[in-house]
Amino acid sequence: MSLINISPLSTYGPVNRGTAVSANSTNSNFGQVLSNALTEVSQLSTRADGMAAEYAAGGPVSVDQLMIAEQQASLALDLTVQVRDRVVSAYQTVMNMQI
Repeated sequence: MSLINISPLSTYGPVNRGTAVSANSTNSNFGQVLSNALTEVSQLSTRADGMAAEYAAGGPVSVDQLMIAEQQASLALDLTVQVRDRVVSAYQTVMNMQI
């Protein structure tokens, strides 16, 4: 389940899009899903950094390809931070409950 499916840019391979979990999935645990999501965010960031270095060196990367890769990495990081904030907030709510 992928929000956007973009073909690979330049010499960089496709990003793993298999980390989404459907509501019916019972074989995946939360830790594995979280690990896969963080790995994908890291891959997007590494890919964008590599493309920026290649563009700066005069490689075959165009400005539009670079900007798309940078926006994908930025959005993935923003989503990760928002999820982290929600998890911390939920944890604090549970810890503040009186028994």
